Amino acid sequence: MINVHNFNDNRCFQWAVLSCLYPPKNHPQNVYSYTKYANTLNFDDISFPISLKDISKFEKQNPDIVSVNSVNIISLDQNDKDFCVEYLSPEWQRKHHVNLLLLDVCLTTHYVWIKDFSKLVAGRTKHVGASFVCNSCLNVFSSQRILEAHIPYCLQHAPQQVQYPDPDDCKLKFKDYDKQHPLNFYLVCDFESFLTPATDDDDDNDCPDPDAKTCVVDHHNVSGFCCYRVTDLPECQTPPKVYSGPDVITHFYEHIISKSQAISTILSQQIPLSPMSDDDLRRHRTATTCQNCHSPFTHDNHKVLSRLSRHGPVLISGV
Repeated sequence: MINVHNFNDNRCFQWAVLSCLYPPKNHPQNVYSYTKYANTLNFDDISFPISLKDISKFEKQNPDIVSVNSVNIISLDQNDKDFCVEYLSPEWQRKHHVNLLLLDVCLTTHYVWIKDFSKLVAGRTKHVGASFVCNSCLNVFSSQRILEAHIPYCLQHAPQQVQYPDPDDCKLKFKDYDKQHPLNFYLVCDFESFLTPATDDDDDNDCPDPDAKTCVVDHHNVSGFCCYRVTDLPECQTPPKVYSGPDVITHFYEHIISKSQAISTILSQQIPLSPMSDDDLRRHRTATTCQNCHSPFTHDNHKVLSRLSRHGPVLISGV
């Protein structure tokens, strides 16, 4: 990158563009290397320091400088781990492109010219040799031909940023440890039905497409159900409910609602837990990790005791 040291003005954008258009043989970081070209750029009605909203105006006012050019702006993201596209020129078909990096320096912004884009984003590829970067998505390609084939499709979308996850959070992990606890109650249900052939009068029996892979042949008509409430509490066990007859779904729904209300009534009762055994107390004193997620106990994740039921095993877990 070429960083022109303009300590006495706010024209870093101007010097950055000129450093690209008129690269000197020596001292590219000095302002005096470009002062003789200062009047070649049209900044009418554009105030300094230049903001991103003024970039398009600058492009329109300078269509024929040296060679037809466009300006693209990227910046570091908030964590300084990658880059994001701040401004993508709509004039991508122009012959000359000026790629600038926008930096936040001491509560102000500063533009520098990206002399070699492929080196700036070299960490995005394992390709050895020259690489070619898309200004819209910042992906790296191994040849100019592949990049030119990619650009028309990429420009159909707004500029994008590839965000990589943190190394410690890049794997899908199971986190719902509470789902591993056995339930005090659950319902096991089964339906019985018989098949009736579909007739020509049925709306869903039509096969308008002769090449269709599937077609309705039979209908499942529910004839009955069985529902059994499973629990580890002997005093709450009930025989299964069996029904066969008309309007099966209505009877099933009413039965499920009644079971739900009965279970809620049972679980809402506040019954004292049975006392801990000596073995439970010993395990509690010596435990250093959560019994559910196996995370170590800390000041924020302190040790607690719980039971899944009145007669269930003691759990040593974190908050």
